[in-house]
Amino acid sequence: MVVPDRWKTSCLVPVPKKKHPSTHSDYRPVALTSHVMKLLERLVLRHLRTGVGPLLDPLQFAYQPQIGVEVAIIFLLHRAYTHLEESGSPVRVMFFDFSSAFNTIQPALLNRKLLDMQVDAPLLAWIHNYLTGRSHPATCRSFQMTAIVGCISRDQEEEYRSVVDRFVEWCGLNHLQLNVTKTKELVVDFRKQRTHLNSVAIRRLRSFNVCRTMLQIFYHSVVSSIIFYAVVCWGSRLKTADTNRVNKLIRRAGSVLGVELESVVEVSERRMLEEAP
Repeated sequence: MVVPDRWKTSCLVPVPKKKHPSTHSDYRPVALTSHVMKLLERLVLRHLRTGVGPLLDPLQFAYQPQIGVEVAIIFLLHRAYTHLEESGSPVRVMFFDFSSAFNTIQPALLNRKLLDMQVDAPLLAWIHNYLTGRSHPATCRSFQMTAIVGCISRDQEEEYRSVVDRFVEWCGLNHLQLNVTKTKELVVDFRKQRTHLNSVAIRRLRSFNVCRTMLQIFYHSVVSSIIFYAVVCWGSRLKTADTNRVNKLIRRAGSVLGVELESVVEVSERRMLEEAP
């Protein structure tokens, strides 16, 4: 099977990561493919998922239907807090960040993995051809995050360190480049940890004569995603003073948009019900 080159060509749009970008690393490239290719990708993904879905790691939260970052955070917190209930039992979490994860895909290596999952030959040929000879600049970057949780008891860290070492070795074998500057370790002690709610500032776009529809799109896609990030994890434990501060910010945004927005409690309760089985 052969995918036309025009369908495999991506148009990269550089989106600034900060207010005054000065180098290429200050931009996040967004790859845009043709509408035909996007439709085919969804059809192929739906067909592929039915076959390999049951074989995926149950702890893979990314790129799974109806599963988001909040589910991953809830799982991590539940595992950490459960272990921290034991006296003198810390938790170590290593967050690995991959640089250019999708750009390092080796079609031949991916084919072997999919073949082991018993993916049929025509689909393998289509995927291999689609990933071969793609036209896009070499500076395209994407970032993926993986976490290794170590529940330490009686200062025994050998298993945790061994898992980290094996994972780093696996990354090398699979051509995955770790972004060292963004790979961090967090040592958690439930008895001492303090939660701090960072203030969020809203940039008022109304003064630039932006229409109300665009303002609402900006709020729900940018501002709201920041305010309510993982709200199901912290919303019910928010102090009254902090709740009032966040609600004041939401009301201010609502006055800019000219609509009444949901409060932090309303959003938290609604999302908790959505996550409930």
